[in-house]
Amino acid sequence: MQLIPYLKTTFGLTDDLLEHLEQVAVTKRYLKKDIILDAAHYSRKVFFIEQGLVRMFYYKSGKAITHYFFSEQTFAGGTESVFYNKKSMYGIEALEPSIITLIPFYAIAELASHSIAMNKLIQAILLQALIGFSARLQSLQFETAQERYHKLMEQHPDILLRAPLGDIASYLGISQQTLSVIRSQR
Repeated sequence: MQLIPYLKTTFGLTDDLLEHLEQVAVTKRYLKKDIILDAAHYSRKVFFIEQGLVRMFYYKSGKAITHYFFSEQTFAGGTESVFYNKKSMYGIEALEPSIITLIPFYAIAELASHSIAMNKLIQAILLQALIGFSARLQSLQFETAQERYHKLMEQHPDILLRAPLGDIASYLGISQQTLSVIRSQR
């Protein structure tokens, strides 16, 4: 679903707000493996995934580690950059051909200064990030690799079909070989 119809149906934004966002938003197409945002860079844009699957990643000891996956009708972005004007340690990569709308955060913030609906949108974006990252942290701290894999299978089976095994393994915090062993035990 495209950004404007999504915002209208999900958040009930007025036509004036939607028109303003439509004027400043830019929709781009990305190929598989395209880097949408480099890690350790600064970006004040919010990314709305219209179509495709992307991963948020960071580098550790020279290796790209998957932090999170985002699929259709979700918002992504480096919260450090968007909300705190700092470089984000996270990058974003397209895992399949993707259509993504980039919204400058200044436009959202400007509209939020006089719109409760836009404030609700910001809250929803932040809440989505907070819930996702909190669940991820809890999972890494308190679940075994097998439990993390089974939870991913239950909650997001599409990721297992769409993302490369290496990216899934790094997201789960295990090696690709360990992932193969866990998958063979099903």
